[in-house]
Amino acid sequence: MSFLASGSRSRRRDNQRSAVTYRHLLSNQAMNTSNPLRVIAHCDIDAAYAQFEMVRLGIPEDQPVGVRQWQGLIAINYPARKFGITRHMTADEAKKKCPELQMVHVATYREGDVEPGRWDDADPRTHKVSLDPYRRESSKIIAIFKSMVTEGEVEKASIDEAFLDLTLLTIKEILRRHPHLASVPFDAPHGMDTPLPPPPPISWTEAGNVFPIRGEPKDGDSTVDHDGNDEEGTEGVGGWEDVALCIGAELMAKLRAEVRENLGYTCSAGIAHNKTLAKLCSAWKKPNAQTIMRSAAVPAFLNPMPFTKIRNLGGKLGEAMAAEYQANTVGDMLTVSLEEMQKKFGEESIWVFDILRGIDNTPVKERTATKSMLASKNINPVITTREAGYHWLAVLAGELYVRLRDAREVTDGLWPKSIVLGTRQAFKTSRSRQTNFPFTRHLSTEYIAKYANKLWDEVTEPMTRSTNGKSAMRVDNLALSFYSLERLEGGQQGIEGFFGGGPLIGPSSTASLKRSRSGSPAPVAAKDISRKTVTKQVNKRVKLQNEVIEILTDSDDDDDITQDGPTWTCPKCKRVFRVSEQEESPRKKNREKLTARLEAIKREHQDFHVARDLHHQERHAKPVERDKVPNNPNGKRAHRPPTKREGIKAFFTPFEDSRKKKG
Repeated sequence: MSFLASGSRSRRRDNQRSAVTYRHLLSNQAMNTSNPLRVIAHCDIDAAYAQFEMVRLGIPEDQPVGVRQWQGLIAINYPARKFGITRHMTADEAKKKCPELQMVHVATYREGDVEPGRWDDADPRTHKVSLDPYRRESSKIIAIFKSMVTEGEVEKASIDEAFLDLTLLTIKEILRRHPHLASVPFDAPHGMDTPLPPPPPISWTEAGNVFPIRGEPKDGDSTVDHDGNDEEGTEGVGGWEDVALCIGAELMAKLRAEVRENLGYTCSAGIAHNKTLAKLCSAWKKPNAQTIMRSAAVPAFLNPMPFTKIRNLGGKLGEAMAAEYQANTVGDMLTVSLEEMQKKFGEESIWVFDILRGIDNTPVKERTATKSMLASKNINPVITTREAGYHWLAVLAGELYVRLRDAREVTDGLWPKSIVLGTRQAFKTSRSRQTNFPFTRHLSTEYIAKYANKLWDEVTEPMTRSTNGKSAMRVDNLALSFYSLERLEGGQQGIEGFFGGGPLIGPSSTASLKRSRSGSPAPVAAKDISRKTVTKQVNKRVKLQNEVIEILTDSDDDDDITQDGPTWTCPKCKRVFRVSEQEESPRKKNREKLTARLEAIKREHQDFHVARDLHHQERHAKPVERDKVPNNPNGKRAHRPPTKREGIKAFFTPFEDSRKKKG
């Protein structure tokens, strides 16, 4: 079967790639993820926030620099790391280790400000952290990548990293350097499926660091050179897939040089045949370097690595596998067969089996246009009055104004359908409330704040009711979001724009992340429930859950965090969830609270998948005949035993089960 027909269902079980044929080189479907000539690069900015500030302020590259968020450090450049300074260390602790450390505070918003600034009186009680300046620099870097990767894909992974599919550019360069490959020889025995002739010797001089096939050399071992060759030079021999990696690495070096020349930033990169390997090897030689991972070197690279360090293999699943197989490293796990793994952890564990062998068919995809924008603030001391909330909503509205204004300059006509207010009462889960956001030609902070204040009045009304003479309001987090941003038709405002500012749908709608403790709703007669009704209700619930979680946990939009809080990656949809550090308390004592908060978010997201699965089953299941459901002697319908969760799903607790356990 050719690679064009194999698709994602055909997976190789080793690190050896198939023979390269004319089809791989000349087919118009060369972007297929199983093409052995596939070249994927992962690039990230070295100590991004610190570099952004150094270039802005003209600080010399050898000067130790740290970026502050209140009293904690959120970014450290490489000269500062030599002194043992780490993120989350307090400013005073860092100064003791390196008196020459230059610290720069992140930009902050104040009430009434249109732009974030650097203020001498920045205080978490009155200001809000802004990552907007860093986002703008990130956009400049992505713009350079896109301008040079004219044929391929650029996927922004976060503010400081991106994936690039260089396959088409690489193939184009192969054909330019080797024009005899541009057509299939008339005497080719298998036509397009005939293997290519052997390639010429490969020179890695301009490519970067090549990970050795026999593994990373120990200290003092000089038997492996810069190109990954041993003393006899036998490791430098490679096929066309290695030629592709070499050319792709040369292209990546030019991209990094362009960023350096135009913006002044150094980058590190990894070049491999898939996203997982590219990301892992990009950290091998830092800063300002790049690493090439050939297929033949994958075992030596992965086998010694703790497998729980690989993205998506941490958490409970990784711990369960480590305990089940008494394994710590990737090499330890290679003795487990696919059949054994699937028997214990379900059919879905095939992706674990593949990743452990360096197999990853995930495509590089450009992110779709921004669908939501979020400005959030962890608040200490907590909000206990409506008036205090108005202050913070004005600050958040100012940030959203700047972000929407900037986005509209890039995408003309972009406008959100809804504005969402998320609140969190101390020691409780988050709730959200939303309303339509009518179009206006006179966008301003005040216009946004008007709708935010309306939502705030609605959501706080029950909180202001006194209990024993005291207000029940204890809000420690506010999140203001734009949701469902879309480009309006030319000259079209949306129907709301023709009316006097108020939403068309009346009162705002509520979406709560917390389940009601009052149990199930009142029963409805079975004859009144149709399949269409059930499907509609499940559809609505799944959509609402996804919308709220999408907004309140968007890791790339959470400004008031250090970017280093606990994270969890959903094994089903690969979405990464992150919870924020309290900006006034960067020490480790908050980790337990953050972990507990992440667990709540995780349960909620898992419940979303359960709801979606139920919806899928409802759509495809055959109707159950009423006489096949047994009844109890008293005439009541018997309850079916709960379905046993199998495979990977067994490691995630459904929300209802967890609620029952808590009593």
